[in-house]
Amino acid sequence: MSENHPIRLVMFTSEDCLYCPPIEKITLEVIGQGMDSFVHVHTIDVKATPEAATRYNIQHLPTLMINEQIVLQGGMDDDSVRELLWDTIMKHAVQSKELIDQSKQSLLYLTINFWDSLNGSKQLRQNIGDFIHLAPYQLTLLSLYSLDPLVPFLLYRAGQQLGITGMLHHILNLLEPRLGKTSKTQKKFRYLADAFELYFSDRELLRTNFAENAKLQSVNDRKIVLNIWGLASASIGINIGEPLCDFTAGQLAGITTAIMGTKSKCTEVQCHAMGYEYCQFEIELLAPNEIDERQLPSYEDKVDKAERREYFYEVIHELTLKHEDSLFFRKLLRERTDFIHVSALQPIVVALKLMDEFTGSILYSSGRELGIFGPGKELLQKLVQRRNVQAPVDFSTGVSLLHEYLSHPASSLTREWGEVRLSPEDPEEPFRRVIMIEEYGAISGIRDLGKTFCDYLAGYIAGRLQILIGLDPIVKEIACQGTGSPECRFEITVHQGQKEKTHH
Repeated sequence: MSENHPIRLVMFTSEDCLYCPPIEKITLEVIGQGMDSFVHVHTIDVKATPEAATRYNIQHLPTLMINEQIVLQGGMDDDSVRELLWDTIMKHAVQSKELIDQSKQSLLYLTINFWDSLNGSKQLRQNIGDFIHLAPYQLTLLSLYSLDPLVPFLLYRAGQQLGITGMLHHILNLLEPRLGKTSKTQKKFRYLADAFELYFSDRELLRTNFAENAKLQSVNDRKIVLNIWGLASASIGINIGEPLCDFTAGQLAGITTAIMGTKSKCTEVQCHAMGYEYCQFEIELLAPNEIDERQLPSYEDKVDKAERREYFYEVIHELTLKHEDSLFFRKLLRERTDFIHVSALQPIVVALKLMDEFTGSILYSSGRELGIFGPGKELLQKLVQRRNVQAPVDFSTGVSLLHEYLSHPASSLTREWGEVRLSPEDPEEPFRRVIMIEEYGAISGIRDLGKTFCDYLAGYIAGRLQILIGLDPIVKEIACQGTGSPECRFEITVHQGQKEKTHH
């Protein structure tokens, strides 16, 4: 079992559930017996978050779900719970190897696209180009960070895998030709440091706008200290007290491992999102028996987690105003430009989706939270007022307003996606519509892998529509570039019990 793909074990509980405490205790005991390095335990109170219980059709408590598969519902004796957990977790550990192989191939494919796009031999998005505004990238990261304490760990591992399996080491060799011409460890490490500085200084001919400048702080035989200014993930102009560059840290560690042929780790010791002038990364070669001590997060206090989420909502609101200033050219977040290549966002979405099935739920949930609490609600209100109606509106009107919002010129400024179309109403299925979105930046150019990837956008659509109709809709991606479709198609319905509540 690779630590890159931790198994997700979710416990659905409530405070008045009699069987929940003993099964929760046994579960944590089993995980603590050598599994805590690759199994992440997450508890959901169904009364605090009823939408999660509805989504997974939780009928009895407690419910244990491993990688989106329900393995236990209701009470069970201690020995049976232990046996069930051991058998199920080991089965998923074996299955995870297939996901790891698929993830490596997909990330390599993405970096080939990245290279082809930047050197001009291929355009991933024919109509709107391959650069997007910082807004969707930063808001995606912030909503992910706010949702689950596992996310920083997952982003680090995703970046690490991209660094090991992608083509970035090839780009670094082009930037610093001496890197591939020596076999001496000390020289190679020094040349690697120089290549990192060149890459993040964005002085290369293949401009990405991931960062604005970089400078080596120090280099010795085993450690590189690199300062990066204007890094896209951290250039939010707000001190949130947490680093936001786990993906970049993982990427630096992965590239170093691939080029040096020995395990390495990377720690972000300063972050622009914590009030520092720049992001500072320490990249270290590990000794033969040394391991990267970055581990899965421990079981967190529910109250602390809720407070953290509320704080992130406040940050998202404040960042929204800064994004508006940037989009309307009043004030940039960075000195030169606030547009970045789509390859900054794509590996995050694809790598998270391919880690395990539950990370798709993380993406969906974080997108939904942004849809409900994020920017753009003023535009929604204006569109509602223009029709002389009041929210909540009926399902048909709500979906029509949503389509108008997604295709509005103000929504198009970020270049997050291209044309948006809406299927016509079907009298036989009044509570089903399909929204089609072309050239979605997070997955444009991905190969056909037989699966959908746009859980985050599906969640965002659900959150936006919920504001309009006052109900929690069901949004499912039924076609994607990841399934060979030229566009992403999202089926929108409502729960059977909610239909009679809507206006006709």
